[in-house]
Amino acid sequence: MNGVSIEQIDYRYILIDKYKSLGLSEYDVIVLLSIDNILKKEKVLITAELLALKMNIAVNEIDAILVSLTTRGFIAYDNSNDSIVTTIKPTYDMIIDLFNMDIIRLAKENSDKGKQSELQNIFQIMQNELGRTLSPLEIEKVSEWINQGIKEETIVECLHICQNKSKKVTINQIDKAIMKYLSSRDIEKEGYSSVNEKWKKDVEETIKIANVKWTSRDE
Repeated sequence: MNGVSIEQIDYRYILIDKYKSLGLSEYDVIVLLSIDNILKKEKVLITAELLALKMNIAVNEIDAILVSLTTRGFIAYDNSNDSIVTTIKPTYDMIIDLFNMDIIRLAKENSDKGKQSELQNIFQIMQNELGRTLSPLEIEKVSEWINQGIKEETIVECLHICQNKSKKVTINQIDKAIMKYLSSRDIEKEGYSSVNEKWKKDVEETIKIANVKWTSRDE
């Protein structure tokens, strides 16, 4: 997972999902996203006046937010090319750190060493096959498959099935292929299959209940 670039992850999702833990307000987030949108088109010096053209916030309020974000290290200024431009690379770096922390957290949640190894291996295989880094939501879905007892070879085989049908493969496509694969296997062995949407929801609910840390206390 080392060497992940900001372009390889759904950084806007992570920013919106984790902004509270970063100490950001909703106004901070919308200003950062607006800056990101502008800088995607052109590297310029972002001013309160420029942002006010695109936002329903007063210039003086935007200016105060920019000062605060700069002071707290979310915004920086680059003058390497003889002109000062705004950069939010510090924010990108924080988001990448959060992404890596999520990977570590998911690995720790799978206390069984075999599951940890299998999970990390699946992450690597899928990223290599898909040619991109998995998003946090995709990582959670892959973790669900492993927790449900779906084998690595089954996941990889279903991934290849989807790749043969479409150039752009999504996690949802793989998920449906896995269910179809398991259903076909059961029918071949037993003559029927209980693998369906209800089965999937029941398994997921059972896993959630099993993972709850029950504590007793006096009422």
